[in-house]
Amino acid sequence: MRLGEHVHSGSRVVQRNAVTVEIMMTDGTAFRGKVFLPMQGRISDLLNDDRAFLPAERDGEHLALAKASIRQVRMPSAQTPVRSKCPYSVLGLHEGASLEEIKRAYRELCTANHPDRVRGAGLSAEFVELATQKMTRINTAYAELTTGVTQQAA
Repeated sequence: MRLGEHVHSGSRVVQRNAVTVEIMMTDGTAFRGKVFLPMQGRISDLLNDDRAFLPAERDGEHLALAKASIRQVRMPSAQTPVRSKCPYSVLGLHEGASLEEIKRAYRELCTANHPDRVRGAGLSAEFVELATQKMTRINTAYAELTTGVTQQAA
């Protein structure tokens, strides 16, 4: 599953984001692979939901890791942020989305990813830096999609 790939859940389509992680297991082994989050989801929500297993992928193989056997989860370094060239995919939208859809997605992403929210949750400086980089991408995508529209309206 790749960034922005769609998964059908009941009658609605859910976009999922593959996030690279390193998971230390209670037996001392390390799992390096990807877990899948909703586009605006957080890894902490995935780890703390009521499911006993964490869906993951490594080398193209789909796995289910028992959450009870997870000791630590490490995110990628702030030095290697994931970049997306398409502003629609950064905002989790389909191409040609309306201005209202763009604004709604932007507000939701800002609320979920703002560095002050991450800092307020007591997370480390590395997570705050990742949130700052993500907000920069979100702001750039929003500006790219709305600049022409706002200039035409003026």
